[in-house]
Amino acid sequence: MTVEQESTFISYNTNRTDCGRCACIILYSSEQCVLCDAALEIMYSVLSDFGLSHSVIREVDIAKGDEDGCGLPAPVGLPAMRICEEFISGLPDMDEARGAVMHAVLKNCFCSNDSQ
Repeated sequence: MTVEQESTFISYNTNRTDCGRCACIILYSSEQCVLCDAALEIMYSVLSDFGLSHSVIREVDIAKGDEDGCGLPAPVGLPAMRICEEFISGLPDMDEARGAVMHAVLKNCFCSNDSQ
């Protein structure tokens, strides 16, 4: 008996940042998340401090099964966000969010996320 193994390769058409990431900031949320709107407002405030467009945030509703376009596992708790290489779980402290965005700015990898 011979068993042949086949595999399927699926490619997703995602816009990549200049550094090769799928998004500069990913905010994982859902409609049932009580603190997700507050987390988004904190990020909007931090981005405004740096003169960055709100379009750098990719919002992913995990309750609807939205994909983040990166192939990353969905977080267990909400709100959660990935800012470049950093992961923040829960409602971010303003200084923590500012520090993560500053690290990303220093890497010069922010780009416009026009796929939303």
